[in-house]
Amino acid sequence: MKISNLNLAIGVPCSFPTIPLGFFYSFVHLERPDFNFIHADNGPIDTLRNDIVQTSLSMGATKLIMLDVDMIYHPKTITSLLARRLPIVGALCFRRYPPFDSIMLRGNGKGYLPVDEWEEDELVEVDATGAACIMYDMDVFRKMPFPWFKFRKDEDGQGVGEDIGFCQDLKAAGYRIYVDTSVPADHLTTLAV
Repeated sequence: MKISNLNLAIGVPCSFPTIPLGFFYSFVHLERPDFNFIHADNGPIDTLRNDIVQTSLSMGATKLIMLDVDMIYHPKTITSLLARRLPIVGALCFRRYPPFDSIMLRGNGKGYLPVDEWEEDELVEVDATGAACIMYDMDVFRKMPFPWFKFRKDEDGQGVGEDIGFCQDLKAAGYRIYVDTSVPADHLTTLAV
């Protein structure tokens, strides 16, 4: 796939001291155009994500895909997400613990429900999704205040993950968030979900 003026950054936040073989093998088999590999190692996941964004900005990247190391990726993940030509689009990911539901969420900061039904290969608009496999236009980060990723509490004092919190900020800024169901990503635990 050829996209003019594409400067792709692939960012891998290494929040674990080891990389699972499943991630490594799927990463090696990803179809992808030329790219710059960026990693951030050993630290809180919000800090690692912010470091990857800052490095991507400094190298002039036009697109950034974050790939978490606790996932197994479909070989067409990157090319499919690029083909969507959207500012924000993620792969279909599932929670790594019961009820193993999709991390395609609709709702607001007061509560989300997972999207349970979709058509095969559908592009689904959501209010929030995880950052385990998501592609951003870099202009998104230029327009949003730093730090982009940060842990926070909701109105009830419950913790909100850095990824869902950033989705809240994106929605408040008027961005639309999509999930491409044609590229599922298995979440690693003791089994692929």
